[in-house]
Amino acid sequence: MSVPTKACCTLKPVESDYEPVGEIIHLGDLPAYVVGPKDSKKSVIVLYDIFGFHVNTKQFCDVLAKERDYRVIMPDFFRGDYFPEENIPDKDSIFTNAINFGKLIYYFLKHATYGKTRPGLVRAQKWLQEQGVESAGIVGFCWGAKMAIQYSGEEDFIVGSSLIHPSMLNQSDFAKAKAPILLIPTKDEPDLLPLFKKLESKPFADKCKHIRYDDMHHGFCAARGNWADEENKKRATEAIQETINFFDGLIANQ
Repeated sequence: MSVPTKACCTLKPVESDYEPVGEIIHLGDLPAYVVGPKDSKKSVIVLYDIFGFHVNTKQFCDVLAKERDYRVIMPDFFRGDYFPEENIPDKDSIFTNAINFGKLIYYFLKHATYGKTRPGLVRAQKWLQEQGVESAGIVGFCWGAKMAIQYSGEEDFIVGSSLIHPSMLNQSDFAKAKAPILLIPTKDEPDLLPLFKKLESKPFADKCKHIRYDDMHHGFCAARGNWADEENKKRATEAIQETINFFDGLIANQ
């Protein structure tokens, strides 16, 4: 298993009882959580998981903004209509599991296809460009990681993608990658190294990194994380530090 570097221990631990410091703005009918210096030309776009705005993902944004003066924007792609955690298909009952899986598929088709997500990303990019930002990093959790890698494969504006406990990635996503990737799967994701190795032929291969958190569950760094648990808190802090380190070499000097 890959392990975090010593640099991962330099960041202040995330908090379990946290009050976000950003604000909600509106890009037309699209709400967005925004944090960081308004005059910053360094930026990161964040895609949450299917549970939407959550104190953990907001804190992730806040730390990026605080540590590197990034202007961070996290659009509310689902506009408040988030997937209920009790409907996640992981129940013991086969019948209940089947019903909840159907609900999940319906939710994805209604809210979470790339076709429905891309317009919000375009709005976020345009908003940043109007403020003089010329390029940005992108972070995606779970479903958001799939959206992030697809968008970064289309837009030169994105200079790097941090994909944390990602879902639904495939060979095409990595083949089309146009910018460095930080890949952080957990014990609940399949082995993603075969896909990651698709990046070896890319001109930016030396800037890519894979770190598997075999001691963490899917969602540990976003809405399903229990940051009151010391080990979860420690590992989430390390993942944020890895993301900061990754972006340092890509957007720190923009």
